[in-house]
Order: sequence, then C-alpha cells, then structure tokens
Amino acid sequence: MHTKKPRRHDPCPCGSGKKYKQCCGVLLPLLANPVTDAVKEQLSEARKAVCTGDLSQAEYCFRQVLSVAPQQAEALAGLGQCLCWRQQSREGLAFLNSAAVVLQQEAQATRTIRPLIDLGIQLLHWGDVQAALELAETSVQLAPDNAAALNQLALCYSRMNRDKDALPHARSACQLLPDDPGCNILLAILDTRQGQLTAAKNRLEHVLNVCRDTEQSARAQLELGVVFDKLGDVDRAFAAFTIANTQQLTLPALQAIDAESIFTAINANQAGFDVALLQRWPVELLAADALPVPVFLFGFLRSGTTLTEQVLAAHPAILTSNEEPFIAELITELRRGQLATDTIPEILRQLTLDDVRHLRRFYWQRVAEKYPEQRVKKCFIDKMALNSIEAGLISYLFPEAKILFALRDPRDVCLSCYMQAFSPSVATINLLSWTGVAKQYAAVMGYWLNIRDALAPTVMTLRYEDTVNDFETTYRNVFDFLGVAWHADCAQFYTQVAGRYIATPSFSAVSQPLYKTAAGRWHKYADYFPPILPQLQRFIEAFAYDKS
Repeated sequence: MHTKKPRRHDPCPCGSGKKYKQCCGVLLPLLANPVTDAVKEQLSEARKAVCTGDLSQAEYCFRQVLSVAPQQAEALAGLGQCLCWRQQSREGLAFLNSAAVVLQQEAQATRTIRPLIDLGIQLLHWGDVQAALELAETSVQLAPDNAAALNQLALCYSRMNRDKDALPHARSACQLLPDDPGCNILLAILDTRQGQLTAAKNRLEHVLNVCRDTEQSARAQLELGVVFDKLGDVDRAFAAFTIANTQQLTLPALQAIDAESIFTAINANQAGFDVALLQRWPVELLAADALPVPVFLFGFLRSGTTLTEQVLAAHPAILTSNEEPFIAELITELRRGQLATDTIPEILRQLTLDDVRHLRRFYWQRVAEKYPEQRVKKCFIDKMALNSIEAGLISYLFPEAKILFALRDPRDVCLSCYMQAFSPSVATINLLSWTGVAKQYAAVMGYWLNIRDALAPTVMTLRYEDTVNDFETTYRNVFDFLGVAWHADCAQFYTQVAGRYIATPSFSAVSQPLYKTAAGRWHKYADYFPPILPQLQRFIEAFAYDKS
C-alpha cells in the first residue's frame, strides 16, 4: 500500500519551515546505529521503502528488525512514523514514545541530543506535545547552551499556549544564534502575542535583512503583516501578506501542488449528488447496527470551527476531535479497489447495504483507535473545517447524523485566510492569492448552498458573530441541538486550552477570552475588496451579511 507522504523537497508538515529532508525526514538516519549485519540490511531496505513512499514495505522491514532487536531506536521510530502516516496514529505514537525512552537513555550516556530534537519534532507534528516537551526538556538539561534544543523547547511551550514559559528559552536561542531565521521568527511571534509589537517588528525586519531563504523570508513577511495589522497600518500589513504569499507560490514544492484539484472534486460532487443519493438509506435501516450517532462540525476555513470545537470540548459530556482525518480515511477505504477516475457519487451508487455497514463500522473503528473507550460514552464531534466538501458522502453514510455548520462574514473569512500561515496542501494552495481565496470560497460555499437543503442529517448554522456577541444564548441553543445540557465550564473554555495541543493555526487565539475585534475586521481593508467582491456578493446576500 502506498500512502501519500511529503517528498524530500516538500515543506515539512510539522510547520518548521524547513524542507522535509532537513527536518522530520532526517529522523531515521540520525537514530541509533544497528548492531548486526542482518539488522543493517533490514534498516537499509526500510529506508529505501520510505524514500519511495512504500510505507507497507517499510513497516514490514522495521518490524523484522524489532523482532530480533526490540530496543533498536531507529526501527522503533521508523515504524512509528510509518504507522502515523498510514493513519494508525495510536499504535504509531506508542512506537515513537518507545523510541523516545531508548533515545533518552542513550542521550544520558553519550550527551548526544540531536536525535532527541528530531524525534521531538515528529512527536509534536503528530500531536503528542507532552512527549515532545519531555524530550526538549531533556535536551536542554544535557546541553543548556544548544540553540536548537532551546528553540525546540520554546516551540513546545508555544504550541501548548505556555508563552511565558517559552519566551526565556526563545530569547536564549536568539542570543546564541542572533541571525537564525527560525529562532528569530518564533521569538517575534511570541513577542507579538505579548503585545511587544515594536520588538517583534524590529526582529522580523532583521530577519528579512539577513535571510536568503525564500521559505523563511515568506514566513517573516507574513508575521510582519500580523504586526502591522495590530499596529493599525493596514496598507503595510496587506502589502506584507501579499509579498509573503507570492514568495510561497514560487517555491517548487508548492508549484507541484495541483491547485485545481479541489475544484475538480467539488464539481464532481455537485454533478453527482442528487436527493435520491443523499437520502438513499433510511435512518431506521442503518440504525440497526447500533453504532453511535456522530456530529460533524465544518464550514469554510477561518469561520470559527476551532473556537466552536474548544467551547464544546469544555463540556464534560462531549468528546471533540482535533482535525482528525476520519472522513479522508473513510474515502480511502471507499476507493479501495475502485478505478481512480470514478467519482465518489459514482462509487456510492454501486454500494450494497453490507458495503455501507462496513464503511460505517470502519469509521467508528478509526474513532475508537484514536479515542479508546470514550466514543460511546460521550457525544462525539468530528471537527474538520473543509469536510463541507464531503457533505454528500456524510449524508449518504450517516443520515442520522447532526451537522454544525460554522458561518462567518465572507469578507472576514477571505481576509483571515489571506493573513494566515497554513500548511501547504490542495486545500490551502489557492488561499495564497487574493483572487484565489475568493474563488475557493465561492466554490465551497456555492456547493453548500446547493446541497444543504437536500441533506438527510439535521443541520444547524452557527454564526461566529452570534458567538462573540451573545455567547451564552448562542451555545445554549447549540447544546439543545446536540441534546446535552448547558454547562457553565463552557463559558471559561479558554482556561482549559493551556497544555492542550490544537492542530489548527487558531491555537493561540482560542486560549484567550472571547474578543470582538475579529468581527468586521474587513472594514479596515475595504479598499482591497473591489477585485473579489463580485464573487462574494452572492454569499454576502444569501447569508444576510448585507443587513449586518
């Protein structure tokens, strides 16, 4: 089985700004050396399989090594990586954590910390921020003057919304490497969050003066745009965002992404789903499998899905997912053995009732692997912003489900997307141009308008503006929709964020009490909207934002 993973020259998905081959991709050869010729041979074969993307073969080779050398760190970490890339994150993280134990023991003996840092990057990427933090703390204990270790520790604290803990380590890293782009950008981000805007501005401008790496320069420009926005200098902010996004589009790895593929998928769903297909299976027929009833939370990017997820997560009777690709994995299972050219609606029309029941069980098995023993005890919220594109599939397989659709003023959504640092993907590549943002918004939301009234699941629309203007009333209505009682802890959701890994770029914003400054932000940038307003006007009117 071949599963898509980053190529050597792609940006590393961990968000470090480095190429994959220079970041998480170098984890394998940096780990402990093999002991016997047989182990060496199996590890060599595993590395070759990883390089070609044959993760099934790589997994086999790593397991062969562990059968004779169960504490071999490279095999433990390599197997963990393979399993995580193949969407078996629960087992994969167990092996990565086993590798961490071995490497910490080796580091204590050898004082070599680079493998700890590299493994920590991988753990952070897969969401085990606590394990990554422990490795970073060990690295700093062993090498307190190592800039890479200090920066990694600061990054872990930052991702846990522990900025005050992160700041001294970030400052120390910059003192040791005053011209390093990565260290300076992280410290500038932390300074920005603390309101030290002049310090952040000066640091980012220094990065731009000394940095010759396009990826790092683009990130520095984007963060400089954030600073200018907070300073109220909208013209310099928009110019910085445009420079940053334009620079990113020149990178070979991003040029290799098919920007049209998301529109192809939307068009196929638009043409293929009709009422008969969307409501093919009666609820009472599928309910015989006695599986839980899922709730899907989606919308467009930057529409408030992360805020909603954090509020819901504060409720003791609710379990929320953290951007887990359950529907993407379901589609992979659906396509198994099918022609690559077949669209999802075409495949669904061929399924039998037994096929449907298998896919429903598969979905809940994946949920159970991620959240053992919790799925049947709590109301489960599957949160993934752009699952809106897969609303037809969800309606077909889960007619009994509920859908929370996050909505926000289209102009604020487009502006926020343009200002945001997303990991490169087919879902975000179009957001790097001002016209591309509007084009993708129009495609996704146009599809939603055309399909929503024909969906089998019950749908509730949740407006971001209602959340920030009348929080309790809005969420009392949400909890009524979900069938759970109001809980006072939800009003203090932001107090529970510290120490929790949040996969989306909104992780810092949702660690604060509710604020209203992001609602209507587009007004400050009104002069930049004429080129895209014709594409957005339909939705401004359809969602009644013309009356706001």
